[in-house]
Amino acid sequence: MSKQEITNEQIMFLKSILLSQLLLEANECLVTTDRYKQDLKNQGNRMIKILEPIVRESFDVVYESDPMMTTNILNKVDSLINRIAKLKTIEEVVILEAIVEKYENNKEWFMTYAESEFLKID
Repeated sequence: MSKQEITNEQIMFLKSILLSQLLLEANECLVTTDRYKQDLKNQGNRMIKILEPIVRESFDVVYESDPMMTTNILNKVDSLINRIAKLKTIEEVVILEAIVEKYENNKEWFMTYAESEFLKID
C-alpha cells in the first residue's frame, strides 16, 4: 500500500480521541475515591461517542499509512502522560517544562545525542 500524507487535521483528531480515551481511563482510577461521580464517566463517554465517528475516518487513514508508527506514537503519548501524572512536586513539573523548552530550542542536538526508542510491532 502506498503511504498517504498525514494532515495536521488528522493528527489533531487522533490526539483528541486519544486524550479523551486516556481521560476516561484515568477517571476509572478514581472510582474508589469519595470524589468520583458516575456522571463524570458518563460525560466522558458522551464526548467519545461524539468524537469517535468524526475521528474514525481520519484515524484509519493515519493508521493505514503507517500502522507501526501510529501504534508507537500512541504508546509514547500514553507513557508520557503516565510519567507526567506521577510527578509529585511543582519543582519536578518546572524541570520537565524546562527540558521540553530546551528540546524545542535545540531539536538537532536532542536528535543527535538523546536516544529515542520505538519498538517494532509484530
